[in-house]
Amino acid sequence: MSKEFYKRVSIGPHTTFTKSPTLRMLCFLLALLPQIILLFATRSYSSIAIIVCAVAGALCSRMWNFLKREKLFFSIVHSILAGTLIGFFLPASYPPIAAFFITLIFMASVNLFFGGQGVSWVNPVVFTVAAAWFIGHFNFPGFEVFGDDLLLKNPSLNFIQNSFAPNPVDEKLTAFFNDSVFGIFGVSIPEGYVSFFWDNLSQIPAFRFNALTLLSSVILLALDLEDGMIPFVYLLVYSLSVKFLSPLMTGGVPLSGDLLLALLSSGTLFAAFFLLQWDGTVPYTKQGRLIYAACGGIVAFVFCGTGTSPIGSVMTILFLNLLTPMIQVYESRHAKKKVASILAQEKIDER
Repeated sequence: MSKEFYKRVSIGPHTTFTKSPTLRMLCFLLALLPQIILLFATRSYSSIAIIVCAVAGALCSRMWNFLKREKLFFSIVHSILAGTLIGFFLPASYPPIAAFFITLIFMASVNLFFGGQGVSWVNPVVFTVAAAWFIGHFNFPGFEVFGDDLLLKNPSLNFIQNSFAPNPVDEKLTAFFNDSVFGIFGVSIPEGYVSFFWDNLSQIPAFRFNALTLLSSVILLALDLEDGMIPFVYLLVYSLSVKFLSPLMTGGVPLSGDLLLALLSSGTLFAAFFLLQWDGTVPYTKQGRLIYAACGGIVAFVFCGTGTSPIGSVMTILFLNLLTPMIQVYESRHAKKKVASILAQEKIDER
């Protein structure tokens, strides 16, 4: 091989270091811990029971691996994380026993038919939650903002005022932010938004603590535990769709789509940072990931609409799981063509 060949092909197996999958999953579990503590603090014992049952079901689904002692610690951590995320996306009214058996059956099905962690192109969490919705959809809440509500100037404010009582400290915090931050720009926020951002009291835990979700995501991105481009593009495309397209579809005022309602409901932020980049379910190249994230934003608008969807974020990622293999096939063919072209040019240069 000539020197020219090595200028066109870069081989550096020891130049890039990534976190191990086990370490990444442990960090994600730690990132979820504050939200679990808040569930205890707010006495959301039904949600806690569902999470515990889902974790137990996920652990039982890997029992064969435990008996064979294959990647024992890895399997335990993976099962705990998957079970915790499944529990976070189930409403408090869902029967815990049903959550256990559904998690057991469908997590085992993913391991059996699609492969394990890092191999399966199907996200076991969204696959299981989608199955739970089809089996017991009557336990899930419905859309809470639709129809004439979307024609209002601030659908999110109307939703806040009609859905829950603000936190007792909301008035003081709102006054503080209006005086110290928003007052500089000559604007103010009404009471209720701070509570909505901190805890919107949704039946589904993944939808509730958006402030903690954002804080956790910043830490995960800072530690280089996930690719920041994917959630950024996903949220950007979804936000633009809500801003520009939703008024056209509802007959509202142009550019009046309510971004706060869209981003702070439906588990949009939680899904973007905790589910969207599950190992094995995303493309390999930057171009492929860009297409994946952009398509995700468009599909999220289709399934989630302008917000308050109980299952839209999960269905969005499940749809993307079907799209990823097609992108990966294109990536593989493109890589083969590129290598073949370089080798052909190398032969010409040798002559």
